[in-house]
Amino acid sequence: MIETPRLQLIPCTAAHFEAALAGHHVLAAVLGVAAAPNWPGSPEAVQALGAGYQHLRQQPALLGWWTYLVVHREAQQLIGLAGFKGRPDAEGNVEIGYSLMPEYRGQGLATEVAQALVAFAFEHPDVQRVQALTLPERNASCRVLEKAGLQFVGPALDPTEGEMWQWARPRATAASHGLRSALGVAAAGLLAVALGACTDNTSARAAEVAGQQASTEVAAPAEAAIADAGKTLFLQNCAICHGQNGKLGLNGAHDLTKSNLNQMGREYMVTNGLGKMPGFKGQLTPEQISQVAAYSLTLK
Repeated sequence: MIETPRLQLIPCTAAHFEAALAGHHVLAAVLGVAAAPNWPGSPEAVQALGAGYQHLRQQPALLGWWTYLVVHREAQQLIGLAGFKGRPDAEGNVEIGYSLMPEYRGQGLATEVAQALVAFAFEHPDVQRVQALTLPERNASCRVLEKAGLQFVGPALDPTEGEMWQWARPRATAASHGLRSALGVAAAGLLAVALGACTDNTSARAAEVAGQQASTEVAAPAEAAIADAGKTLFLQNCAICHGQNGKLGLNGAHDLTKSNLNQMGREYMVTNGLGKMPGFKGQLTPEQISQVAAYSLTLK
């Protein structure tokens, strides 16, 4: 069982599946909790239960890496489904998913589920990356995954769902932590040297500060030029659908002022496109694509 402050995620055994397929009231009795008459909440969730049962019967080792029953601890209510789409593959990837009853959405519970699944996955050393799919649009699930540490990767084609968005979070390796620690020690040493130099030779420090100020004065026009270039490219290529302020929404274009995509995600979208949005690979250079993405982040 996986527990969070407000939830219990119970691995769905074959007996649980059989009870669920017999009726929500049967499963509720087995678990000793209540269940809404419309549980699990959607035809897709019912279909997932049937598919999960077949998978578990064929591969009992999937227990713990497939369906979980989500129970609200205080209400003692069965409120959804969650879990994985199988054990880690050869490259250490696992995919998570979840579905909550409508009346339990918007309370941060889905975030608890996603964070718990990610934490559970990374407790297993063979898991190197946690993945998830969402509909190809900004929605609540995107925000949930971001809070669980996943980042937008790009469009993906699911065999059953069609075009989707893929999200992923890689394992933080010990090597990367070691590198950051080493850099921290080096930075501390450099700071100590700088402070010593400042004490011994204030004129040298003054010269250094003056040099930094001069560098900043040179960098500011350069940054402004990059921003201007990004704006020009945006107005030439993107404003027709997004509008000059990013909010027009023509041809299904998303409101850029509300998008949570980061620089990397926006560069991917500009490069490859999605749906009605054309990709600009080959029309714009990588540098220009980066400038457009950076400018779009300034739209508020």
